[in-house]
Amino acid sequence: MRKGQAALEFLTTYGWAFIVILVMIGALAYFGVLNPSKVLPNKCTAEAGFSCKDYRILSTNVSVVLSNGKGGGFTVGNVTAESDAGKVQGCEVTPSSTVPVDSEFTITCDDGTDLSTAVGEKVKVTFEMSYIMARGTYNQSFRGEIYSEVR
Repeated sequence: MRKGQAALEFLTTYGWAFIVILVMIGALAYFGVLNPSKVLPNKCTAEAGFSCKDYRILSTNVSVVLSNGKGGGFTVGNVTAESDAGKVQGCEVTPSSTVPVDSEFTITCDDGTDLSTAVGEKVKVTFEMSYIMARGTYNQSFRGEIYSEVR
């Protein structure tokens, strides 16, 4: 009889401790302490040959400055962007025609962009641009990604 009572007390004690731990984890998750998006750093990535210099995500505007390191100039084609938090439209590249080697260019999306529901939160914006190398014949494309807080 004594062994059964000791085993029951042992299980009861650890059962209560387990329940307390679950309640604490639930409270931390409820108050956003365990939200991984608050811990992850802001970042901007682009494919090889392009590098991110600067970026910003506003509720009505997405902008990224990239550097051309492809080893030659290129002519800009179509540019698109999409977000996991809202619509991103009206993307343009500056300069709009030819981008020389080792120079910077800017992709700006502001016509119809609406990320107002995500202000203060971190969102991921993926952009894609097609281009033709100055000494090339075929269309090529590259993708990049921005992960940052909407301001």
